[in-house]
Amino acid sequence: MRILGEKVRQFRKRKGMSQKELAEGICTQATISLIEKKNKIPSMKIMMKICNRLGIRLSEVIIENDDQLYRTFKKVDQLIRHEQLTDAAAVFEKIRPKQLRSNTDKKQYYYYEGYLQLVLKHNPDEAIFNFGMLLNQFVKSSHDMYAILATLGTGLAYERKQSYDKAEIFVKQAVATLHAMDAQAVTLGDDDYLQNEILIYASAAQLYAKINFPQEALELIDLALQKAQNSQSLYLLDRLYAQKAANEVVLNNVQAAHDHYYVAYALSLVTRNTKLTQQIIQDMATYHIAPLQVASEA
Repeated sequence: MRILGEKVRQFRKRKGMSQKELAEGICTQATISLIEKKNKIPSMKIMMKICNRLGIRLSEVIIENDDQLYRTFKKVDQLIRHEQLTDAAAVFEKIRPKQLRSNTDKKQYYYYEGYLQLVLKHNPDEAIFNFGMLLNQFVKSSHDMYAILATLGTGLAYERKQSYDKAEIFVKQAVATLHAMDAQAVTLGDDDYLQNEILIYASAAQLYAKINFPQEALELIDLALQKAQNSQSLYLLDRLYAQKAANEVVLNNVQAAHDHYYVAYALSLVTRNTKLTQQIIQDMATYHIAPLQVASEA
């Protein structure tokens, strides 16, 4: 990973800022100078705040190493986000541990290994082992997205083992850390970061629904929806509205459940999420919700 210092300088100039003005309250002017002249990257937390002040995406000034390993991890991530887990596993299996050079490589490796063990291979014990490797050996700060994802994954793995008390502890920790990052104004326009935020809230809500805390689940779903809507993102929007409707049913909010199932159904058609569309139809029948009426052509 490296910083494009010249890009930072260009964005700063467009804003009419001096180095001192950009640095104020974030870092020293010398740090800004090192970024612009020497492509020196400070901590990720500082870099996030600099990008926020400039009103730009992190991805506009930071690039990953352009190598095969980076592209492979990116492909695995994209396939997982599109729920093509078998294909993701096939790509992931091409990675060999001896290829892992940086701490970031190792965090990605153990996260994806844990995730695939949990969701595709239904092996929560192996998932907990891999998430634990990531958390215990390669994380230097709790404010690390892979640390949050691994903590969440550990909670979901314990839920699969029906260890609900442990599951809730880990999921609460993941959500609390994400809240803390938001409270420190660590907000990004970076798509990967945003999608991970939405995923964490959606997954945590799913756990709370399973352990019969529908109101808590709704609060997390609303946070995820706010993130998605503020950034005009469709990521997981269909699933979020379906989750919201299901929790409204439990709380006996009948009209709200109707409305949210209709939104979820329409979004699932837009995103071509056939599996979710069928699940929504099934749920609506189970809860005796009338099918969506489509007006006939005049």
